[in-house]
Amino acid sequence: MKILLLRPDSEVYTSTPPLGILSLAAYFRQHGSHEIAIFDGRAQGATIDQLVGRVADEKPDVVGISLFAMERIEGHEAAHEIKKAFPGIPIICGGAYPTTEVEETLQNPSIDFAVVGEGEISGLALLKALEDESLPESIPGVAWRNQGKIIEPEKQPFIENLDQLPQPAWDMVDLDQYFYNKHKPAPMNLYQKDKRSAPIICSRGCPYHCVYCHNLFGKRVRRHSIDYIVEQIAYLHEHKGVEEIEIVDDIFNIDVEWTKSFTNAVIERKLKLNFSFPNGLRADRMTEEIVDALVDIGTYRIVYAIESGSPRVQKAIRKNVNLEKARKYLNYTTKKGVSVGSFFILGFLDETEEEMRQTIDFACTTKISTASFFILTPFPGTETYQQALERNIQVDKANYTHYYAVSANLSKVPDDKVVRLRTQAYARFYLNPFRLARLFRTTPIPRYFWRTLWTAFLYFIIRPKNKPKRDIEEFLG
Repeated sequence: MKILLLRPDSEVYTSTPPLGILSLAAYFRQHGSHEIAIFDGRAQGATIDQLVGRVADEKPDVVGISLFAMERIEGHEAAHEIKKAFPGIPIICGGAYPTTEVEETLQNPSIDFAVVGEGEISGLALLKALEDESLPESIPGVAWRNQGKIIEPEKQPFIENLDQLPQPAWDMVDLDQYFYNKHKPAPMNLYQKDKRSAPIICSRGCPYHCVYCHNLFGKRVRRHSIDYIVEQIAYLHEHKGVEEIEIVDDIFNIDVEWTKSFTNAVIERKLKLNFSFPNGLRADRMTEEIVDALVDIGTYRIVYAIESGSPRVQKAIRKNVNLEKARKYLNYTTKKGVSVGSFFILGFLDETEEEMRQTIDFACTTKISTASFFILTPFPGTETYQQALERNIQVDKANYTHYYAVSANLSKVPDDKVVRLRTQAYARFYLNPFRLARLFRTTPIPRYFWRTLWTAFLYFIIRPKNKPKRDIEEFLG
């Protein structure tokens, strides 16, 4: 079979290489005589017409569309237009969006199947059934419609041994289009030392139960072997010219001994690269030894996910960060010359103004270089989303493309006040001359500095409200 895997362009700010698609492509290619093509509309800045044009060029037997929740509208429109132009081609939707909102996904008559959860094994089983023209009543992990009724899938067990997956199909993408992308910045880490940067994932799953977070990969960490990871890094460096590695796991540093073994392996292999951790490490799972080891392998940028400076809120959201221990390791990491950032969120359920100010105080009394102050967005599939529904808070107009405006306010603070507090947080944090000196000493200036500055101007000076969400009802049956 010929399979075209694609993702549409959207308002998502970055165009990081599509790791999920690369894993699927490698797995499908390894297990069958499938011809795989990839088209990353986000990296290309592609219009819907250009997506349809690519389908016309490739003439695939199956189209797979990978989607985050924040790409749902573009995904539905892409499926609608592709199906209209090529009614005989089955369309499969996979990724975070169909995993959390399978019923809404399949309300679009243009989408024939939705893969829920990890897609490698379920997707391959579906492709085999389509190839054999013998679609069974049920395939674990695959939802579809039968005579208009949505068939909910049996759960596909998580892949226990991640090393059974082949290395991502890096050979199928031109990384130069990501290194030098003029449409959107490619890395999750916008403070790059080197343009030639690529992301990797070392593990799936997270043992924590934070109420605002997804549960796509389960509540137990499953890891690739260190040999697998180091081989991938070596391949990217030696064959793709990558000089910087972003590690984007949900929870990279949960196991101190494993983290030490990883750094030792990188040193033994003599992989002299830059490393960054932009997805939010647990500060209270750090030790001085681990910080030192990460610095030894070339780590120059670490972002820690703190979320709240309020002990009550920490407990309520089940993040349960030990704030004093976190402060110690934020400051220690800074002391080692690393550019340290942190994530904070305002607007949790029943959060008060005083608790929001505790968060701002925590951020502003540390020695970190950068901070992001987000406003809570209740994503479908999270406990926060259910909390909003239980309070009869409207979530159907929530903005899933950024986290800088109030989408559905669960706190005890009025919307306008939440936005003002966020603006005050940024002003207090960055208008500190000692912090600015530290920032310029430790943190590379972003390649997209002026674009970032303009975005900041829009959000903090003009302070627009959420744009009305485009209506997807026209695509749903």
